[in-house]
Order: sequence, then C-alpha cells, then structure tokens
Amino acid sequence: MSHDLQDFERDVIAASQQGPVLVDFWAAWCGPCKMLGPIVEKLAAEAAGRWTLVKIDTDAHQDIAARFGIRGIPNLKLFHHGEVIAELAGALPEPQLRAWIEQHLPTPKRGTMARARELLQAGKSTDAAALLRPLHTAEPADAEIAVLLARGLVFSAPAEAQRIAESIPPASPWIDHANAVQALAAALLHLPGANATGLERDYRQALLALQREDFRAAAEGLVEVLLVKPGFDGDRARHACRALFQHLGFRHPITEEFQRRYSMAVNS
Repeated sequence: MSHDLQDFERDVIAASQQGPVLVDFWAAWCGPCKMLGPIVEKLAAEAAGRWTLVKIDTDAHQDIAARFGIRGIPNLKLFHHGEVIAELAGALPEPQLRAWIEQHLPTPKRGTMARARELLQAGKSTDAAALLRPLHTAEPADAEIAVLLARGLVFSAPAEAQRIAESIPPASPWIDHANAVQALAAALLHLPGANATGLERDYRQALLALQREDFRAAAEGLVEVLLVKPGFDGDRARHACRALFQHLGFRHPITEEFQRRYSMAVNS
C-alpha cells in the first residue's frame, strides 16, 4: 500500500503506531528518485499490509524535509511507534532494497531487544535480563542478544556476565560491548572490603553505586578516584569508568557530564 502525503501526523506518526511506515522523500527533478520510486512502490504492493509507503515531495513539504534533516534525495526513513528506526540515503537495486527493508522491519524479537536497551539505560538491568534470557536460550549463538544479556547481568551477577562476554568472538561487531562488560565485571568482582579506608573506601563507594545502578554517583566517584590516581586498582578503575560511559552511550547526559573530567584524569 502506498500514497502521497496528505497529513504527516496522521499518515506517518499515527499510522506507525499500527504498523511500520516507510517514508520516501523524493522530488520530481531527482533522477535517482525516478529509479527508486517504482521499485519501492512495487515492494509496498507486495508487502500486502506488513508495512505501508508514504511518499513525500520535498519541494512541496520543505518543512518536513527540514525537520528530518533531509540533505539529499532519495531518502527513505522507516517509522515505527512514531520514531525513525532505520534510514537509507540514496538508491539501491531492488534485491538490496528488499533485503534492507526486511532487515529493519520490526519483529517481536527486535521489539524485545529495543525495550531491553531502554531498561538498561534506565538502570533497570534485572528487568532487561528477564526479557533477554528467553531470547538467549532460544538463540545462544546470537552475539547481539548475548551481549545485551551480559549487560543486564553485570551489576547483579558479574561472574555470569563475564562468562557470557568472554564467549563473544573477537571478530564480532559486538566485541567492544563485550569488552565493556568484562571491564565492569572485573571491577565489581574486586570490590574492596567494608574496612577499606581512604581512596580505596571512595572506590568501594563508587562500585557500590555501580551495583545499585546509581550511574551518576558511580561516574562521579570513579572520576574522583581517577583524578587522584589514574591507574588505581591495576587500571580497573579507569577501564570501569570508560565501560560505564559505553554502557550508557556516549551521548547520554551522565557521560557528557563526566567525560571531560575523566579525560583530564587519565590524560594528565
């Protein structure tokens, strides 16, 4: 199913609550658009309602093109639940375009993984792990699921998280995330005792904050330790702080708040 845009909020945002909507940004003067248009329309007809196509003439709807940062056309954006979940700039031959659409269409599995990522960032790793464990049991060789599960377990069960992370092949695209899990697990598995004093006590408090997923307190505590001794705990403190930023994402507000002081500490 496909049609030209009539009302963006209704045709795209509201409609994507019911099912995926692929938006084709095009213009009459665009040569590649003329090649891509018939292909994507054919695929939309074949989709038989699994997803719908909305075509937006960027000359007629310059405000919408600007809203979504369209700098070149053709441009495809796949919407689901009101959000862009995939985008493609330029034209592709039919087989590659078909594969791209199939790869990015939401499925129950992808929905579960997306929800798990939201829970991880919100400091609800136990809930994330509960969602992910059945997926991991069903597909133990899926490295992406394994890494997400390890991230969900690392604060409450660091030894298990470490074992899962160690199973990720070095060539996997998820190896950086697996390494981050191992760095967090290594620090938590060497938690100083309750009788720790001085800098070791401060480090213990930062790791306890990490365990309870008080990420701001953990980042602040780790950075303060590193400002005093950049190589503290055999460099595990530095690796754990960097891994926390990766766990949260490098555009997360906590990461952005503490990244500069962390860099000052470890590069001084």
